[in-house]
Amino acid sequence: MTIRWPIMVLPVQNPGFNMAPRTLAAPPSVSGKAQVVATDAGIWKVTFGQVVVNNRQRVLAWRAIDNLLEGRLGKILVPFCRAYQPVPTNDGLLEAVPHSDDTPFSDGTEYQGVAMSVRLSGAVAARAVSASITADGGTIEPGQHFSIGERLYRVRTIVYHTTTTATITFRPPLREAAGAGAEMDFDDPVCRMRLASDDAMDLELALRRFGTPTVNFVEDL
Repeated sequence: MTIRWPIMVLPVQNPGFNMAPRTLAAPPSVSGKAQVVATDAGIWKVTFGQVVVNNRQRVLAWRAIDNLLEGRLGKILVPFCRAYQPVPTNDGLLEAVPHSDDTPFSDGTEYQGVAMSVRLSGAVAARAVSASITADGGTIEPGQHFSIGERLYRVRTIVYHTTTTATITFRPPLREAAGAGAEMDFDDPVCRMRLASDDAMDLELALRRFGTPTVNFVEDL
């Protein structure tokens, strides 16, 4: 099971989620013209700038994640900021809750709230860049994000046919084929990533107690 960045324990002050295009350019000609070719894939790059590490719990959590990842070897689910999503809820609706007697399910999981339900209307092949969807609970706009499984995507265009059905285009191309009814998570999108370098989680603590480190990730393809 892929570990997940504990955003409530290690909050991030300056997050950056960007898609890095893959281009190749030949040297310019005498006239100054240059040809640039690119794939349509791109790759996600994430920067968690100035992570708040200011108490015992946070220092130990940072060190534990660093130890689990073992540099670029391990994988981690990096959650996307919800602020500009269709339903940027902060009312606790998306937080996991236990049974009425405060116990979880037998596997340790709890009930998970949903602010918006979005699903594929039909099967979509790997590397597709468009899909028909059904959506309930919010209005999707270009520039917003969703994940299918552990893969992150950004909406390019959307055309609503009714209040609950639409056609969207997105990037990067679908990493893996998805079946009809597959969930598109706009509430809590994530991306499966690796550390950008083996020393990305090196930690320096002022007075051995406080730190605001920055960590960089790249998509795990």
